[in-house]
Amino acid sequence: MTENVRDFWKPGAILAALLIAVVLPAGIVSASETSPEVAWNVTFAPENNNKFDAVAPTADGGFIALGSTLAERYGVSESLLLVKTDGEGNEAWNASIPGISPAAVAETADGGYIVGAFNVSSSGSDQESTYQGSSFLIRISAAGEEEWRQAIPGMKVSSVEETADGGYAAIGWLWNPPGSENETTAVIVKTDGDGTPAWNRTFPGLSANAGSVTADGGYVIGGTKSPFTYDIGDGFLIRLDADGNTLWQKNYQVPIIFDVEETDDGQFVYSGNYWYGLVDGDGEEVWLRNMEGLSGYAVELRPSGGYVVAGTDARNGEGFVFGTDADGTILWDTAFTATGIYGASSAPGGYTLAGIRFLSPDTSAAWLAGIAEPVSPAPTAAPGFGAAAAGAALLLLLAGRRRRG
Repeated sequence: MTENVRDFWKPGAILAALLIAVVLPAGIVSASETSPEVAWNVTFAPENNNKFDAVAPTADGGFIALGSTLAERYGVSESLLLVKTDGEGNEAWNASIPGISPAAVAETADGGYIVGAFNVSSSGSDQESTYQGSSFLIRISAAGEEEWRQAIPGMKVSSVEETADGGYAAIGWLWNPPGSENETTAVIVKTDGDGTPAWNRTFPGLSANAGSVTADGGYVIGGTKSPFTYDIGDGFLIRLDADGNTLWQKNYQVPIIFDVEETDDGQFVYSGNYWYGLVDGDGEEVWLRNMEGLSGYAVELRPSGGYVVAGTDARNGEGFVFGTDADGTILWDTAFTATGIYGASSAPGGYTLAGIRFLSPDTSAAWLAGIAEPVSPAPTAAPGFGAAAAGAALLLLLAGRRRRG
């Protein structure tokens, strides 16, 4: 018996064993996802310089995009730009509101739109500037006409959504007076259907850059403790119930959270500067992934259970979008030259990206693009697996015969 065992490990038999060792694990492989196709892309240039900051889907299969336009590149205040499109980015109408900057837009249950906008002024030196301003909730009809406007003094709004009772939730921060312990205070303002505030909750020392209404009627808020420096470890999420009571508040080892979405199972996925992550329903970290150099301004859910993150590369200013699996592993990615991406939304069969297209050193255009959801190839047998396995078996057989001879 010892002689036979020793004889088995001869060069021919070793080669056969190695063939089997290599071929068997490769019998079933999963092809990685290919980058998505750009189904369409369009630009809107009513003035010399303009951009989109946010985009949201509409019930008719189209989109509502919010941005800003400048008559000149420097020294002129922004005008808010609102564009309604069909499902391929073709313009249905556009509206402009002078003197304010864009923040967020969402379609309402009756087919109109709610817009969050703001203005900011500064005073003092560059080293010790003091910022003040106001925010506005603006109700827009389905035809693009302004119906009402409600001011919220002292606030910079970041997001706004309709609530189940027909009111609105505006999330952002307050500019604190000079000499205050903290520069900003995060705030959520709940309003009625006319935009009149019903209640608010404040969180000193924070600034809220993202937020949304949760499936149970509560709220989630995300942002940073360092709105002007983005220090790692200052990124946070706060979970509130429907009455604005804090359920939990957590900090994470990220500098800032720019966007947050609730998943179908009650978890929360977020994106920010150089990081994206997933936490459970209690705010406990599930996983955290680094995307060094990339600013993730938007995160969306994939039908497969993964996620899409879109934004701009801080190193070169180019737009990017990538898709992950449920564990955050990147499966595909696409870069967009001469383009910055600042917003994204889910769309039938894919996603819509919003941002800026640089046409020349002095001009830019508001930009939308539609990309298709990549289809994951089914697991396939490795090419030639049957023949390779048969060959390996034959080598073993021949080696055995030589041993017996």
